[in-house]
Order: sequence, then C-alpha cells, then structure tokens
Amino acid sequence: MSVLTTAPPASRPPGAWRRPLSYLLFTVLPAITAFLLVRPTSGGGGAGRPPGPSTPVPPVDVILPGVLLGIAVVVVVSQLVGALAVRLRQPRVFGEIIAGILLGPTVLGAVSPGVSLFTPSMMPLVDALAQLGVLFFMFRVGRELPMSLLRGHGTTAVVVGHAGIAVPFLAGVLLALGPLAALRPAGASVTAFVMMSGIALSVTAFPVLARILEERSLRDTRIGALGMAVAGITDVSAWCLLALVMATVRGTSPGGVVRTVLLTAVFAALMWWVVRPLLQRLTPVLAGRARGSAAIVVVLLLLVLLCAAITDAIGISPIFGAFIAGLVVPRGEPWGECAVRLDGSANWLLPLFFADVGFKTDLWSLQLGAGWLTVLAVVATATAGKLLGVVLPARMAGLDTRSAFAVGSMMNCRGLTEIIVLQLGLSAGVISQPLFTVLLVMTLVTTAMTGPLLGMVLPGRTADTLLPGHR
Repeated sequence: MSVLTTAPPASRPPGAWRRPLSYLLFTVLPAITAFLLVRPTSGGGGAGRPPGPSTPVPPVDVILPGVLLGIAVVVVVSQLVGALAVRLRQPRVFGEIIAGILLGPTVLGAVSPGVSLFTPSMMPLVDALAQLGVLFFMFRVGRELPMSLLRGHGTTAVVVGHAGIAVPFLAGVLLALGPLAALRPAGASVTAFVMMSGIALSVTAFPVLARILEERSLRDTRIGALGMAVAGITDVSAWCLLALVMATVRGTSPGGVVRTVLLTAVFAALMWWVVRPLLQRLTPVLAGRARGSAAIVVVLLLLVLLCAAITDAIGISPIFGAFIAGLVVPRGEPWGECAVRLDGSANWLLPLFFADVGFKTDLWSLQLGAGWLTVLAVVATATAGKLLGVVLPARMAGLDTRSAFAVGSMMNCRGLTEIIVLQLGLSAGVISQPLFTVLLVMTLVTTAMTGPLLGMVLPGRTADTLLPGHR
C-alpha cells in the first residue's frame, strides 16, 4: 500500500479561482440562506420542556442488584449484536445501537408487554453511568481528531468540509420549516428547533468513519487521509454550531446567549494556549517518575471531569468540555497509552447509553404512511445534502469524479456522534420524541450505507491512484 507522500501528480490541477468560488457557492451562500431563514423565526430563548413528575428513588442498596444484572444483560447483548454487525461488514457501533433498540419497546416491549430491563427507579443511576460513557467517548473523539491531516490537506479539506456542513444544514432548515414543522415540541423555540434540525443532517461521525476506513484498508491511503481530514473539520464545525444552539436553548435572554458564547470562547482559548502547553511541559516530569503512568491517568481523568463541569456551568453541555479536553491532550506517548485506559471505561458504559436510547425509541410508533414517508424524505434529503455538499465542491477543488464521490460517501456516515446530538436535543426539549425516532432511523440507514457505497465507488481499486496529489 503506498503512503501519503507517493501519490502521482495531479492530472488536472485546479485553477486558483476554483476553491474560492467553490467556497462561495457551497459554503457562504447556503450559510447566508440558512441564516435568513432562521433569523425571522426567533421567538424565544429556551426550549421550555416542562419538568416531568419526579420518581422516588429508593436507597442504592435496594436497586443495585437489579442495576448490575441489567448492565450485564446490556453488555452481553451489545457484544453479541456488535460482533454480528462486524461479520456483516458494518461498524461495531451499528450493532450496539441495534442492541439498544432490541432491548427497548420496539422488540422486548412488543414480545413481553410491560417488561422493562430497568425500572423507573433505576433509571437515574443508569443515566448517570451512561453519561459518563458519553463523556469518555467525546474525550476520545477530541483526542483522535487528525490535527496533522487537517494541516496537511490545507484548503481542500476546509473548502469541502465547510461545504459538507453548510449544504446539509440548509437542507435540514428547509425540512424543519416544512414537513418536520408539525414535529416541533410544544413550547420549544422555533429558532433552536430549526437549527437543531439543520445540525442533525450535517453531522459526520469521524470515529465511526475512521474504523470503517481501517476495516477496508483505506485509512493510510491518500483518499482515506483526505476523507478523515474533511470529517475532522466537519466534526469541529458541527460541535461549534451545536454549542451555539445549546447556548440559545439555555439562555434566558439575548444577553445571556452572548455571555455563554463568550465564556465558551474564553474557556476554549485558555485550554488551547495555556493548558495544552502546560501538559506538554509536564510530560518529561510525569514520564520520569516510577508511577508516572498512574499519575498521567489521574491527570487525564481530572481533566475530563473538570472540563465537563466547567462547560456545564457555563451553560452548554458537559460533552463539549470532554471534547475540548481531548483536543488539548498531547498526541505522543506516554499520554496516548494512558488515554487508552480511559477508553476501556467507555467500552462498557456506552452500551448503557445505547440501551437508554433504545428505551426511548419505539419504531412501531412510526405508523404506515405518513411516519415512514417522513423517514424516507429525511433519509433522502440527508444523503443528497451530504453528497451535493461534498461532491460538487470536491470536483471544483480538483478531485476526479470517483474520488469526489468516495469522499461524499464517507461524509454520509453519522453513527454514534449523531445519536449524541439527537439525545442532547431530546433532553433539552428542542426535538420531540417522534422526530427523535425519525432521525434515529436516518442515522442507522446512512451509517449502514457508508461501507457499501465505498465498495461501489472504489471496487477493487488502489485508492491512492484515485486522488490527485495536491495540498
């Protein structure tokens, strides 16, 4: 397999005007159009989810045996279905998501009505463990973001990555103002609902995509490297947009929203220009100690938890703090080796998150007719938005048709990242339960499509020969 620096020279070098024009057509214009569509709908700050009735929580020693037994069932089922997904050439996380649905009302509830793996009194403890798993996962997302690839592919990745956000975002806004308007939760801000719908169609799951490329021996090729660079830029842009939405949801006034955004920017700047260099200077100090690895694990754990607590106090979700913590951690050893230890926590905590999603999802609620027609419309729009937003600007940036469609197919992968976004919107009251179910089905379909689409676009070809050697 050839390495990244051995690709042939570009057969069709793009003119100097192509990339700026592509950015204008597929990023600036869709972004302005979406802003003009969203802006007049401003009609309030928060989502206004009414507090539900409180459930008395019995002592931990009473519910702990049932919780432990339920966790064991979740882990076993998720491992079995995840392994089956791998055999079917799907990412393991796809099977784990399906396992969560199997344990919810869609299958378990249909087979045994009234039976639930966890009682309502157990759910607060299960939810807390599941959210810890999400925090560790978001830390890994930030840590695995390919910073060197983002620099290595320069303007091409920026142009294609931003277009891959702007065009699907506009498509989601149009859907929210049209067919999905009836699914907006009562009391939710129209602005937040429309923006969240746009983000839901814009997300690309970088971690899942990286594993798909690795399984198909594409990760170390030029086309795979470009795809991961574009996905990295898309990920960062989507999280920035989501942070803005959460600031809008939690802000009680325009001044409160501005304050939240400014505090978030200050926190991110301090983490990047103060904490990151400090961690780099600590490397030789900690690595030279007899128990240096244990100390680094403690530092990483504190970093994740403190950053999550800070961003939650600022007014956005704790997941942003965990993501920023992953961005600032040094990439080399011994930090990488110690960070892998934290990943082990997510391996058994994340299935609880999938189970929690499954408990809230009833596919039978999608009635024949309107419900499934809505799903088809969302899936078609999400896929077309990603392909249109990636393939056309990639062609203008100098990629050949096959390479452009390969990158577009990669960006259509949504996976776990999308589900975290949807769960965040559901818990904040920005999207309704029916819309959550529709978007979850879209997530599963588009994630399952990624591998087969890549196989169709790159059938038995050496991926390095398909990408012009430009920077």
